Amino acid sequence: MKKTPGIIVVAIAVLLLAVGRRPDTFRVERSATIQAPAEVVFSLVNDFRRWEQWSPWWKLEPTQQVAFAGSAEGVGAVYEWRGERTGSGRMEIVESQPNTYVRIRLDFTEPMRATNTTEYVLTPVPGGVALTWVMSGENTFAGKVLQLFASMDEMMGRDFERGLADIKHLAESPQGASAQPSMGEAGLHFHGDTLERDADRDVVVTRGLETPLIHSRKSRPVRE
Repeated sequence: MKKTPGIIVVAIAVLLLAVGRRPDTFRVERSATIQAPAEVVFSLVNDFRRWEQWSPWWKLEPTQQVAFAGSAEGVGAVYEWRGERTGSGRMEIVESQPNTYVRIRLDFTEPMRATNTTEYVLTPVPGGVALTWVMSGENTFAGKVLQLFASMDEMMGRDFERGLADIKHLAESPQGASAQPSMGEAGLHFHGDTLERDADRDVVVTRGLETPLIHSRKSRPVRE
């Protein structure tokens, strides 16, 4: 029994050493060739309201609560979510180059806090485009611990591959590419509790939550 504290100390030291050897940053990248015009593919990633059609996390938890704010698409568009399985967080498009590139700031708040960058790069190829989906960021301590037991590249990579496959299907299908997400009376699509616009008329607030998903621009400006 006297050896138990020593064993625990050694185990903790080994764990910390293993965590310390993990890289300080990560990058997950997947690509797919899509036989469709660049503007069709671009519209699917540049407009958060169309993500329901292909995002693997929508399919993981269709009942998650979602709200939109800011621009309808492109720079300034904001998307927030909260779910039991998908956690909660916020995305904002911070750079958008027509038919070629979209960059998103991705802030996770639950189950752990982290800020990452997501990029969609469209490269012309014969008959269509190659779409590359990238997520990169700093490895937090918790992230390093998790990666001792599972590969982030494999876990996230599978989701990226599913999402790219659905984008490819939508873009290459005339009916799918032209389909629009269902709209509420305010011209936006919502899941979860009833949603309405607040007095600013360009901010969506979720009813029935302890705190709204998206607050008024007067209290938290959307970054340009």
